[in-house]
Formats: sequence, C-alpha cells, structure tokens
Amino acid sequence: MNHYDPQPKDNKPKYKGKYRIDSTRLPGWNYASNGGYFVTICTDGKKCFFGEVVQGEMQLSPIGEIAHKLWYEIPNNFSNCQIDSFCVMPNHIHGIVIINQTQEDAMNRVSTSQRGDGERGGVTGLFNPMLSKNSLSKIIRWYKGRCSFEINQIYEGFGWQERFHDNIIRNEFALDRIRQYIINNPINWERDREARPMPER
Repeated sequence: MNHYDPQPKDNKPKYKGKYRIDSTRLPGWNYASNGGYFVTICTDGKKCFFGEVVQGEMQLSPIGEIAHKLWYEIPNNFSNCQIDSFCVMPNHIHGIVIINQTQEDAMNRVSTSQRGDGERGGVTGLFNPMLSKNSLSKIIRWYKGRCSFEINQIYEGFGWQERFHDNIIRNEFALDRIRQYIINNPINWERDREARPMPER
C-alpha cells in the first residue's frame, strides 16, 4: 500500500464522543456471574516490590506481607467471593477467585441496571462489570486500592498496573491445572515471562 491508497476508517465504538480503550474482558460474559477466575495483577512497571525468589521459594518483603495478608481479607469484604490457591510473586500476584452469587445479589443487580435513563452500563449494557457491587472488577479494585493505601503508609511510590488479567476457569480439569501452575510459580520464576519487564500494550 502506498500513501495515496484510501486508509481504513477507525471503526472503534465511541462512548460520549470518545474512543474507548479496548477491553481485556471477554465480550458478553457477565463478570458478576458464578464461576472461577484466574487473576493476575502486576505492579507498575513490573517492579519487584514484593520480595524475591530464593532457591525456588518466595521470600516476602514487608510490602509483600501486606499484599499477602490483604488477599485473605477479600472474602471478609465480599460475601459472594471465595479465594482458592494464590501466590505473591516479586512483581505480580496470581490467584483464583470464585464467585458464588446469591439469588438476592442477582436480583439486586438486575434491579439496579433497570433504573435510570436507559444508558446505564454505557456501551457494555447489562454486562458492565461495575453494575454489580460483587463483580470481579469491584473485588480486584477493592484489593488493589486497599493494598495501595496500606503500602503507601510505609513506602512512598508503590503502584499497580492499571488493569489486571483474568481467565475464566471452565471446568475442574482447568482448575487443577491452574492450581498447580500457581503452586509451581516460584520454582519456575526464572522462566516466568513476568520476571522480565514487558512493553505495555
């Protein structure tokens, strides 16, 4: 193609006249629905705030101890949420979050989404994860915010990457495989792509 050929139009959908950033979420999936999620949260710039791996074992720093402690507090703040295997690594956290939404939670979400001017949820409509107080996005936002608050009491300059990565766990086989991956993460640290800084996408 030369510079005189017609250029393709940017067909990204807009919200309130602005281009959206492509979402990392699975289109059409309700992230407040029951299910298991394999979550990865990285520090800003992939900096190793949380400690170091020594001979295949994670040695937590004081900041890492806070991140570890607060992960256990997630179910205390979200009644529909359970935690499974997780590990705090030098610059990221892997964890399994299981959402068991009650019927009352589901009805509240539908009721909330039906109020307003018909635009609630923006371009994602009823699948907007922020419409539910117990969605995966709300859970991780709480965790990241609480960590940032407590860590910055003792260390100025800590931060997270803006987003997080998730995979929907489809069955028991996948659950067992992910559990094993999490358990082995410190042993495989040197080969782990998270150990090396990667460019932002």
